[in-house]
Amino acid sequence: YTKEGGAEVFQDIYGATHFCHELAETLPQAKRYVEAFTKRFTQPPDAYSGYGFNGIHEVARGVELAKSTDSDAVANALRKNREYDHYKGKQWWRACDNKSFQDLWIIRVRSPQQVKGEWGLFDVIGKVAANEELDRTCAEKGHA
Repeated sequence: YTKEGGAEVFQDIYGATHFCHELAETLPQAKRYVEAFTKRFTQPPDAYSGYGFNGIHEVARGVELAKSTDSDAVANALRKNREYDHYKGKQWWRACDNKSFQDLWIIRVRSPQQVKGEWGLFDVIGKVAANEELDRTCAEKGHA
């Protein structure tokens, strides 16, 4: 949607995302993912394609760790090996509710003069590091 509207419409609007392809400019993991995705699909990935990529890699990692395709065994293996990094830096599962904790990136739409190519609309201007203290506790969620 941002590309269709263009920098003329969205210039200087701020947002937050768990992934944008501009992270490839600073994160080696994101660079590998963005390059492979763009080569295959002729456009860079967005946050939703990242979720799919991450999800399938976590299922595969769980199967490898469990040495089984049994869903309970896979889930237990992932709970015991909570940290992972498939495409954008360290993430982890919280044991009490299986929530994935991940960094949040603050982005701003570039001016029309600053857009990089067809897709380079965002400047990544900050990061809110993943932190369980920013969420309700397990006890508050009824998982004590």
